[in-house]
Order: sequence, then C-alpha cells, then structure tokens
Amino acid sequence: MPLADFADMNWQPAQEAKTIPDALREMILDQHSLTRRLKQVHNNEFFVRVITHDWQEPDASEKAFLHCDDQRASIREVLLFGSGQPVVFARSVLPESSLSGENKVLLELGEKPLGEYIFSQPGLRRGPIEVTNMKASQFNSHLDFDFETEIAWARRSLFYLREKPISVCEVFLPEREQR
Repeated sequence: MPLADFADMNWQPAQEAKTIPDALREMILDQHSLTRRLKQVHNNEFFVRVITHDWQEPDASEKAFLHCDDQRASIREVLLFGSGQPVVFARSVLPESSLSGENKVLLELGEKPLGEYIFSQPGLRRGPIEVTNMKASQFNSHLDFDFETEIAWARRSLFYLREKPISVCEVFLPEREQR
C-alpha cells in the first residue's frame, strides 16, 4: 500500500498549472536531475532514506499512466534529505516488463538516488511533467515532525530507460517553520 494515495489526484500538465508557488515553480518545471539540483542547493549535504522497496501491484492510475498492465512492479518509496531535513518524498514504479537486461540494476539501488543513475544513462527520454498538490500531513508517519495544514506540491513523469517506461513521482515537502 502506498505511503500516499496518488490514485485520486487531479494531475494536470505542468505548463498549464498556474498556482504552483513561485518558490517551487522553477524546480518543478526543471527537466533535468532533481538529485543534482538538490545536491547543489544543499552543498552536497544530501542523502536518500529508503522507506520501502517491494514487489507490488501498481494501482489502476499508475498502470494507465505507464500504459502497461503489468500485475507486478518494483515500487520504491524514499525520502530525499537536504541539509539534514526531508525535502522530497519520491515514489518510483518500475514495471516488471521494464526491468530486463541492463535495467535490472534498478533493483539494486539501495540508498543510491534513482535520478543519479538514470540521468547518467545514454538515450534517457523524459515524458511531459504533470503536477498536483496534496496535504503534506499524509507523510507524517515517516517524519520526525508533523505537518498540519501545509500543502505539498508533486510532479510526475515517465522516463524511458532503454525504451522501457518507469514512473517517477516527486513530492516537494513544505519547508518547516522554526517552532
């Protein structure tokens, strides 16, 4: 079961989303590696914490987004930390049919960032970015603090690694106010 429920989200093309906060707009629309960007912003104080990495059945909306009907996928949920704080929740859905040949290495990433690997591969293609927003509080069970009414913005896109689709969803967690 996913940490966050993405099935009923109102995804829209990023270029049409007028309400993305200015502070996030550039990062959300960026077509390049989020890992690289976070490392730059946080002076290389960056790490990945794996929440779960299991074989599961993708939900119906993920199957539709991936244009596949695989019954099994390697689903990985992680928190990306910058400067010691969780800044992004990421969920990747890797259909079993996309994990043949050299793509099998994606099953062995451990604490390594997915983005660092895929953006180093020749021929990587990225589909259009879609965005939505959601309550940040649904991530509280995996954080050392609680969000209350804050809103998180998310983006998702398909990547084609060696012509095989994988789905990556990244949720930009709100900055915490000092309490």
